[in-house]
Amino acid sequence: MRCFLTAVLVFSIGANVDAGLTPGEVAVLGMRESERSRQLADYYATARGVPKSQVFLLEGKPAAAMSRADWQTRARPAIRQWLSQSGLETKIRCFVTCWDVPLRIGKRDNDVPDMALRRDSLAQSRADLVRRVYDALKTLEHLLPADQLPEHPAAGDQPKPAALAAQFDAAMQAARERLQAIESEDEKKQAGVVYQRVFLQGVGLAGLVRTMDRQAGATGLDLDAAHQVELYRGRLQGLTDSLGMLGSLPESVTRDELMLRQVVQTVGLIGAVRWIDQQQQQFERNETSSSFDSELSLLYWPDYPLDRWTANLLHYRVTEPLPAHRRTLMVSRLEAPTFELAKNLIDAAIATEKTGLSGKVYLDARGIGFDPGSDQRGSYGQYDQSLRDLAGRLKEHTKFEVVLDDEAALFQEGQCPEAALYCGWYSLAKYVDAFDWQPGAVGYHLASSEATTLRTPGGKVWCNAMLEDGICATVGPVQEPYLAAFPLPDDFFSLLLTGRYTLVEVYYRTKPFNSWAMVLVGDPLYNPFGGHPLLSEGALPEQMRKQDDSESTE
Repeated sequence: MRCFLTAVLVFSIGANVDAGLTPGEVAVLGMRESERSRQLADYYATARGVPKSQVFLLEGKPAAAMSRADWQTRARPAIRQWLSQSGLETKIRCFVTCWDVPLRIGKRDNDVPDMALRRDSLAQSRADLVRRVYDALKTLEHLLPADQLPEHPAAGDQPKPAALAAQFDAAMQAARERLQAIESEDEKKQAGVVYQRVFLQGVGLAGLVRTMDRQAGATGLDLDAAHQVELYRGRLQGLTDSLGMLGSLPESVTRDELMLRQVVQTVGLIGAVRWIDQQQQQFERNETSSSFDSELSLLYWPDYPLDRWTANLLHYRVTEPLPAHRRTLMVSRLEAPTFELAKNLIDAAIATEKTGLSGKVYLDARGIGFDPGSDQRGSYGQYDQSLRDLAGRLKEHTKFEVVLDDEAALFQEGQCPEAALYCGWYSLAKYVDAFDWQPGAVGYHLASSEATTLRTPGGKVWCNAMLEDGICATVGPVQEPYLAAFPLPDDFFSLLLTGRYTLVEVYYRTKPFNSWAMVLVGDPLYNPFGGHPLLSEGALPEQMRKQDDSESTE
């Protein structure tokens, strides 16, 4: 579903995120049955001045993963109930998850009755759509000889969308040629009405508008036709907006039925078959697992789709006020390969804030080109260019010594002394110990598995290894996230350097998705440049600067 909406039916709602997170707006989450978790929660609350009444201990045995059912029926309701009973629902903006709070939430169970019903309903709807395509073509029988009309497939045979489209196109081409050969104007007009109806059934409003646009480019349109195109375009936009809203509902038979009616109007019967195939593929892939922290961000949301991700409404590009039922929490995690290292995340952050973070910046790009006119957002080229843009920005506007490697090879052992900030890629689950981390250092590695564990001494995934090696804050995925899930390096580090926002605010203003794979590790209140800004807000990336300017005038 999300792929279809991203490619065809763009929909966005938004929110402004307030700045200046304070300890009074932070809740601390630990596990009641873990002594270390209780200790770390208490240590953090004391160190940062978080009221002890804002520490909540979740029932349950410590484990790296929590089932989706446990999250939905036990943990989520318990946290919400505590916030409500404590009068904290409108006060808390951020959670800190501490040692032994599960790192991951598992997949949805596709075998429960509701999901099995949805799978069967999609299959039946597909068969109905295919039948409707052939029934529509049969109405052209007075334009086509019987041997040119496609036959309905045999029972149980479900043609692929490409084959179905090819049959439809061939039949429509033959009908169009026959139509042009009709001499009687009345007969041609009547046949033309049937032809247009079948064409619209097959390709929908989107196909009709594309066809009329091509005609306008080739021969031009008269005023009436041009006006009609604009009416169609308006209807198409309305359908697109409606589909976007329906797509934000949880997956169910009812939602599928509502969407399917509008998908048929939008992209026609054949496009609707493609849409159902996408739903079925996503259903079977079942990409519904996530990091615990990312799911916790949507604690207040009513039910929402679980397939892949949900847009992060705290991102700086989202500018509309946040609906009350879409209130989004910020979450950061205190965890490391040893308990002492987890405590040090707090101590190092507080100590660094007093002096500011100093050292060198290491950026490890790969020399991948980027064409903003043709390359998609989330492409390798975009992220590689973001690293180069960040290097140029810091060299021009800060006093940091910036080391940019724009070759395929990574920084090697001993090449990165005094590392204060780092971003680079791509060494999958294999940390390269090139760094001598400064106290308070912040960095992340763009790769697919780098937070699958945070608690393995000697582990080689990057988050785990960097924490063991002395970094103070990092970002990574607990599973395959797809590259577009990472904050763009130029956005994240540039905003951090202004000192305007805490670590967790920078993360949520720059990460694209929630209910997905990413996790932020570090003290959420950490602001290494709060008292020592190194980048003016006027030197931020252009899109971020525009949004920043608009906020400052409100």
